[in-house]
Amino acid sequence: MISLGFLTIHPQQEVEYVTEIAKHASEFSIEIYRFTPFNIHPNTENIEGFRYDLQQKKWIEDSFLLPSFIYDRCFYRKDSLSKKARPIVNWLKQREDVTFLGHGLPNKLDVYEVIKKDSYLSSYIPPTTPIESVEQLVQLLRTNDSLMIKPANGSQGKGIVKLRQRGREIEASYQQNDIVNTILFSSFQEFKNWFTKTTRDVLYIAQPHISFFPYERTPFDIRLLLQKGSDGAWKEIGRGIRQGERDSIVTNVSSGASIVPFENLLPRIPRVHRQYVMDEINTICKTIPSVLENHFPSLFELGIDLCISRDFSIWILDLNSKPGRKIVMETAPEQKEVMYKNILSYCVYLANTLSYRKE
Repeated sequence: MISLGFLTIHPQQEVEYVTEIAKHASEFSIEIYRFTPFNIHPNTENIEGFRYDLQQKKWIEDSFLLPSFIYDRCFYRKDSLSKKARPIVNWLKQREDVTFLGHGLPNKLDVYEVIKKDSYLSSYIPPTTPIESVEQLVQLLRTNDSLMIKPANGSQGKGIVKLRQRGREIEASYQQNDIVNTILFSSFQEFKNWFTKTTRDVLYIAQPHISFFPYERTPFDIRLLLQKGSDGAWKEIGRGIRQGERDSIVTNVSSGASIVPFENLLPRIPRVHRQYVMDEINTICKTIPSVLENHFPSLFELGIDLCISRDFSIWILDLNSKPGRKIVMETAPEQKEVMYKNILSYCVYLANTLSYRKE
């Protein structure tokens, strides 16, 4: 029987999600475990975690060996727990007796450099600049109406700031949950002090602000969820719209955005542009996975965030190798079972592929 471990930093993280996966595991002859990096004994390498018992239909505490396959759902923050977890997970990835379903993408700047070099995708990503000094950032502001700056290792819209030059003043807007805060700086030194304190030596990147095509007079982006299945090929599981509040800066659900079906957007796009927009989105999504996997370790799932500008150009906003599932849960609930089973069927595919290579 194949053993699959669900790896998280916190023991109760995404338990509902992995439980739904575990309910289908017997169909694929897979035993499901869940554990954290800290459950691994450093000397024996035994794990004190949880095993899903199909007969009792619940998780039971158990001691077990390292699973042959791992589904990594560790999200790293700035906290001490994340700093302790990362080297352990990296150690697991180096082991020849453990196979990760997918490896996480590096930071946004590294991903940008790969996309920028691709002859097709390069025209769909905004110019991206690593911020090395406040002076450089102010110079960028002089050549752009406004900028979006974000942490290179950020996620969920956290740390994103919109900057705008207003005469001799600099305006900075950022979002906390669903509240947008704006600060006006009348001097360079005042802005420098704030920026230095805000970024705290974290690598930030800057991109020109894109004027979104408005959906119901609110900002929005398009989230697509892709996964691999039983044949190892990429498949789209769902797509939807993340609609921000009016005047909001980010469209992340964690910041108050709502989710609506992608089909709701199409009638709002003028007929003359509609097919073009659809074709662009479809082609971008078919191209991105192979470009990424040609440069980075293999992936299993991918969240692709796109936006439509006022001139109906399509832009790649972000790529996420550990995406959320709310787009599928809320806009295509019939795909939930497919999503759960893809994890298991792809695990079987990897097991069969590894067995074939050994032969």
